[in-house]
Amino acid sequence: MTLEQLYISSLNLPAIQVKLNSNGFIVQFKTGKILTNTYLHLLKQIPHHDGFIIFRHTQTLYTFCFIKKHIAYLVGPEVVNYVPLHDQFDLTYKIVYLSKRLNTVIMSKDQCYKQILFFAKLLEIPITTTQIDTAFERATPSDQFNSIITTANFNNKGVHISYVYEKALKSAVLSGDTTAIHTAFTGLLESGRIGILSDKSKIRGLKNWGIICASVTIRSAINAGLDYDQAYSLNDQYVRTIEQLTSFDEIMQTIEEILVDMANRVKHLRNVHLSTNIRYIYQNIMDIPEATTTVSQFSNQLGISARYLSGQFKQEIGVSIPKFKRLAKINKAIQLINATNFPMARIAETLNYSDQAHFTRDFKTLVGVSPSTVRKNPHTAENWNLYAFTTINVG
Repeated sequence: MTLEQLYISSLNLPAIQVKLNSNGFIVQFKTGKILTNTYLHLLKQIPHHDGFIIFRHTQTLYTFCFIKKHIAYLVGPEVVNYVPLHDQFDLTYKIVYLSKRLNTVIMSKDQCYKQILFFAKLLEIPITTTQIDTAFERATPSDQFNSIITTANFNNKGVHISYVYEKALKSAVLSGDTTAIHTAFTGLLESGRIGILSDKSKIRGLKNWGIICASVTIRSAINAGLDYDQAYSLNDQYVRTIEQLTSFDEIMQTIEEILVDMANRVKHLRNVHLSTNIRYIYQNIMDIPEATTTVSQFSNQLGISARYLSGQFKQEIGVSIPKFKRLAKINKAIQLINATNFPMARIAETLNYSDQAHFTRDFKTLVGVSPSTVRKNPHTAENWNLYAFTTINVG
């Protein structure tokens, strides 16, 4: 490896080295999960002469391009907690989230400048901090990562958290469903329902929002059986964790991790008093409610009779396996209705109903109102709880 490649590898972020010639591009070195074609598309947008260029994907996500003697180095994308002075914190402001999906890093403006200056010196490209400032101001816009990033959209009208997404998050915690938390949380971020909760700084406002989000949602963990004192001790711990963070992306990731932690604690409570066989079936159904696994298939997997298994399940859960599967599917349906804009036909298909009419009948039987009613007015399913139908002990 060359000295340049060794340095790039030490950064532990996505990057590529490409030779530029009249016949196209020749990849000489690559690290990270970004597709080669994504990088090559970026290179097609710029002139191929020696120098330094910045690609701007969002207001915090950048890729840096160095070109020297027909060799191009694309470093990033990287989350940089720096916004040019002319960018105000308004309705167009977006904070990138889920940088882990890009296998990238989060850094301050100062760290970023040092990285650029060092690598430029290594390549013998003359560059100053003033030139970096100019490159940021004149950064080339790029939408190459729109399909794999999530951004948080802010609302200047002071919205804290929408009822629909609050309900979806509470329901996910109550069910111990970490997948549903991710769906509801990313939906909330993209909804524009995050209010600006501080005039001091963007970071302060985001922390305030995270603290509210955690405090509101932990009540569901209490309703699911989590000890009251333990829950509020956890909430204090969550607040301290959020307060220590210094970057947008870290705060976003930590808020979701806090919600997932709540759900995992509830999942443990739900499982703790169940026998091994019943715990296996219970968790299988909760994880994949749309699965078509039959009682006979479960019994074959566990090596016991279907009749014995059915009796044991009803004794410990309070309802039969088929009934519990229906309940789990309706629970998932409510989450999808609240957290997505999927048509009812798609939700029915996702949950493996034979058709939308069957889904609607099942939903109305168990919830008391139709799926379309819940979408129009989420309050109509506010008191619905999967565990109200069971006898699972979470004490």
